[in-house]
Amino acid sequence: MTITTDPPRWTFTMPTPLGKTQSTYAIDDDALRFESEDPLGGSMTLGWSSIRHGGTAAMAGMGSRGAPDMPDWIPAQLEWLLLSRSGGEPLMRPLPQGAARDALVAAVRERLGSRWLGEKLELKDAQRRMDIQSGEWSTLKVVGIVVAVLASLVLLIMALGILLHPVIMVPVGVALGGWIFRKGLQGLRDGIAVANTPNAKVASAAVGLVELHGRAVTAEPLQAAITGRPCVWWDVTVSLWYEDSDRNHQWRQVAARYGGRIDVIELEDDTGRVPVWLKGANRLLTSQSWRSSKSALPARGLALLDELGFPWNGSRDIMVTEECLEADATLYVLGTLGERRHVPGPGEMGLPERLSRLLRTGEWKRRVVAAMPGPGKIVAAVLIGYLEMMFKIGTGTGGARSEHADDSSPPSIEPAALLVWKGREGRPFLVSNQPESAALASLRRRSLWTCGLGAALLSYVLYAVVDWLFGKR
Repeated sequence: MTITTDPPRWTFTMPTPLGKTQSTYAIDDDALRFESEDPLGGSMTLGWSSIRHGGTAAMAGMGSRGAPDMPDWIPAQLEWLLLSRSGGEPLMRPLPQGAARDALVAAVRERLGSRWLGEKLELKDAQRRMDIQSGEWSTLKVVGIVVAVLASLVLLIMALGILLHPVIMVPVGVALGGWIFRKGLQGLRDGIAVANTPNAKVASAAVGLVELHGRAVTAEPLQAAITGRPCVWWDVTVSLWYEDSDRNHQWRQVAARYGGRIDVIELEDDTGRVPVWLKGANRLLTSQSWRSSKSALPARGLALLDELGFPWNGSRDIMVTEECLEADATLYVLGTLGERRHVPGPGEMGLPERLSRLLRTGEWKRRVVAAMPGPGKIVAAVLIGYLEMMFKIGTGTGGARSEHADDSSPPSIEPAALLVWKGREGRPFLVSNQPESAALASLRRRSLWTCGLGAALLSYVLYAVVDWLFGKR
């Protein structure tokens, strides 16, 4: 959130179905200006003299206590700045959160004076009082969008059927299986590097591949949500055991919460301290789990589950998992030590990294919608939002593991300052809160499982090819 004065401006970022979208409100002497990078449009300028009435409109969002988390772009409460004007399109745009929301609303209310109708009005009541017609979203238009989205879903299913044809599935399966198997081999190779790299001290470590042992430090430790341990960051998931008539029994995640950031941590030993930029790191971290039918949950965890609406009372089989990086606890790092000036920034990434970032951040969705012609934009946006909602129910606010580390920028330190990062030459980059021997065992175990998964996928593809060729006779 950025707030500036002269003239007052509020720049904020909101999660949307098309990824995180940045918007700005600006209050000039003659007009209110709203700018947004939303591909569906939305930027508007309204002269103060043209505004008839103003207020904020509110509506309950989706989700409720005891229900699976919705994606983070579906809030529990929706609120918009709603302004009507003479002979022009009304403005209905989202408001920022917290203190920025209060400051913006106060500034607009002061400008409008008696034309201000109130805050958090029920949406339909606010539209009626401001004489705002909702003809833009007529029944016919809504039906047309629904039909177009359903037709697009049918086309996607047909396309998936085509992709599952052996002519396409076989090379894709071979490529994917080979890539997974190769990742497992890389993990085993990294295990050899762990065993062969000598331990170094922060103050005397040479630039290049280093192995450091120390402790994780932070100036402002957090309390882990379940255990209350002081930590750099914490991540909690809540899962329920589901059984259906088809004997399909499985754990399904229904909620997630996190605190802190996992993008940069600091390692300290008895000789000094060095930042570790975690982008691209292979994180070998321990976690702790509790199951309602077998375990007793700490008091902080009981309070969290009660707040979420999943009481730990034995009525349902619940599993809670907490992963945290404890402050002042063991930190083992194998990575590349180098000067900050040699670490590429976001604008210096290669094509594979840029494509990977587009997928991770969801920016690809905004670009797809922006490339669609006219009415196709809203159809594509609704389709993407629907699919994302279906696939992300239960993920809630995401997690520290996926929210920050892979999309972060290098730390803001002096160009000549040292840090540990992934490096440019494909060197191993491991971070663990376990001693070296335990981290090495965990890495080897994970790598063997990865190799096995890749081999299993390649074997299945071979079986599918043989069955397709000889089954046709």
